Amino acid sequence: MTVRKMNVMIEPRNPTGRGGYLMMPLQANVPVPSDDTWRLTNCPKCGRECWSRPLPEGCTEDMFDGRLCTMCALRAGMGN
Repeated sequence: MTVRKMNVMIEPRNPTGRGGYLMMPLQANVPVPSDDTWRLTNCPKCGRECWSRPLPEGCTEDMFDGRLCTMCALRAGMGN
């Protein structure tokens, strides 16, 4: 069995940051939305149902490479 370790640094995004993906929580993990701004959608990569949420304050769509479900965004970050 192969064991892969992940070394991930999570930091707040700065105003000049670019790239990366906005993560959309999977409906399987979060069956009930946190509030009425969350919209049920499908991940553009895998098609699983997930929650699209408003952009974080101070961010615009062009600051990111797109939106993916949590699993696809983690895989993209690992280069898979």
